[in-house]
Amino acid sequence: NYSGNISVSEIAGYVGLSKYYFCRLFKEITGNTIVAYVNIIKCAKAKKLLQTGKYSVSEAALLCGFDNLSYFSRTYKKHIGCLPSASSNLQG
Repeated sequence: NYSGNISVSEIAGYVGLSKYYFCRLFKEITGNTIVAYVNIIKCAKAKKLLQTGKYSVSEAALLCGFDNLSYFSRTYKKHIGCLPSASSNLQG
């Protein structure tokens, strides 16, 4: 459910842990915060969408749960290593 707006508290409640313990445990296991981990997943999905050539950068961002294009671009560059517009030019 990565494309929706789900809070860390909701996730922690779903697995039956306190928010703070869940965050600490999650980072210990994955090496990432929950927000960073979700963003990595969102960016990877956006990259796949962009590489098909069927979606614009803004369409891919919205489909992957980013409602702010500037934040999407910064986050995408941080996790993928290039701007989303560069990925849309690399089909396949």
